Amino acid sequence: MKTNFEIEENYAVLLNGIHIDLHNNFQFKKISEFNDTVRIEFIKSTGDWVHENEFEKLTFLHKNVVFKNSKKGDNSKFPEDENTLSGISFFPKSMREINHNFMEHNKPNKNDDIIYLFENGKMFRMNCERIELIAEK
Repeated sequence: MKTNFEIEENYAVLLNGIHIDLHNNFQFKKISEFNDTVRIEFIKSTGDWVHENEFEKLTFLHKNVVFKNSKKGDNSKFPEDENTLSGISFFPKSMREINHNFMEHNKPNKNDDIIYLFENGKMFRMNCERIELIAEK
């Protein structure tokens, strides 16, 4: 897997030298699939702590997806947590039975999946050839 970004501390990404806090400054908007491409979109949060110069929209474009898995979360206690990312990680595809842990490496190894975990337990896991992060002002 190749990426144009790095993961920082399992809650943020680094794109062209810019630290992007996915947990605090963005909300999950939607996931969409087209053939072997999966798009995961985030939009800027509305909290007072979000800097006015923050990106408006982020799209993770997963190209040539060969594996995908997802799990619905539990919205019974805190429905607002459904769209808050708790962590993002590259994780070995040989360990697909584990979907709730993180690895501390910024770039993926050749045979890694990417895992997106949300505060309510929702999870997306994919293996693909390339992930391109597109940031829009």
